[in-house]
Amino acid sequence: MHFPSVLFSGFVAASLCLSSSAQATDQASASQQQQSPAPVQSPAAQGSTPQLKLESLPPDPRTPTPEEEAAAQAARQRAQISRVAMAMANWGPKASSPGITLTMKEVSRDKVASGTMLTYRLAANGFAPGTRLALLRWPLNQGVTPVMNGIVIDASGTVVCGAPAAAVSAPGAPGTGLGTGSAASSDQASGAGAGNAAASNPSVPACTKTMQPNAPVEITTTAAKGEAIRVGLLAEDRKSGAAANAVPFPIVGENKGCKLSVLLGAKDGELVLIEGDGFKPDIPFTAGTETFGQKTTLAAKPDAQGHFVAAMTPYVQSHDSGDTVIYYQSDACTPTVSFHWGKGSYKAE
Repeated sequence: MHFPSVLFSGFVAASLCLSSSAQATDQASASQQQQSPAPVQSPAAQGSTPQLKLESLPPDPRTPTPEEEAAAQAARQRAQISRVAMAMANWGPKASSPGITLTMKEVSRDKVASGTMLTYRLAANGFAPGTRLALLRWPLNQGVTPVMNGIVIDASGTVVCGAPAAAVSAPGAPGTGLGTGSAASSDQASGAGAGNAAASNPSVPACTKTMQPNAPVEITTTAAKGEAIRVGLLAEDRKSGAAANAVPFPIVGENKGCKLSVLLGAKDGELVLIEGDGFKPDIPFTAGTETFGQKTTLAAKPDAQGHFVAAMTPYVQSHDSGDTVIYYQSDACTPTVSFHWGKGSYKAE
């Protein structure tokens, strides 16, 4: 689709060059005419000037075919999937500012009608004393969202609600892996990023609206198998931040020290992340997935630490739901793991 455009731009550039040369020639000819009469050219001489031929013209721009549009759309979707997967995979220490850590500690599990109610408390280290923060969440099928403002870290490192304070307006600045995309956006591609307006956005409620000052911040939620609970803290001046996640119901397969994990990237398994740990990068291997007998090579290669991340969309044509097996085979280990996907498959444990 871009080929005709490239040709057209090249043709325009060439035309401009030719125009410049012609203009210079005309100016030179005019100067000569002032000095002496111009000789009369014969028809043969006039015919020696190069003429533009129709076959040298570029093809006209055309409307892409439905097949080309579909291919372009698929390429855009793959790029979007890659951005989401990378953002999710990096959510944690890689998305945190240097020297700052955030941890989640599970304090209770209670069975309720909607599933298992999980409660986590947060602890952080490395923020400058007195830094006021926004609490962020990244639920499935949504963007990174600010939950409340006015969070602080007490002397023990516990994340608590701070006492009410006058609003502080500070210019936004990059410098944290949490990024500067719009936190209110539903586009998950902004994901390794919380929004510019997260920390001091007046539309985000202060923690004192629902909590007492100095009360520990708790995350209470349900989760499905393979679902990561992602939280973050972002400073009001947006110069520092930290991210953390927990997977209360992991989908894991292990063999001889090698581990394959499946994380939901979207509800109903429309997107999944596959993480590997403990693999030896210098040993030949075969990795892939199988769904309804259809095998697909898994584009994953362990790094020097034996870790890899890959993303996939498991849906198969003519099937609304199913099970996918992920396998890794080498002389060192042969772990496998499977997961269920499809319409209505997302269910809290």
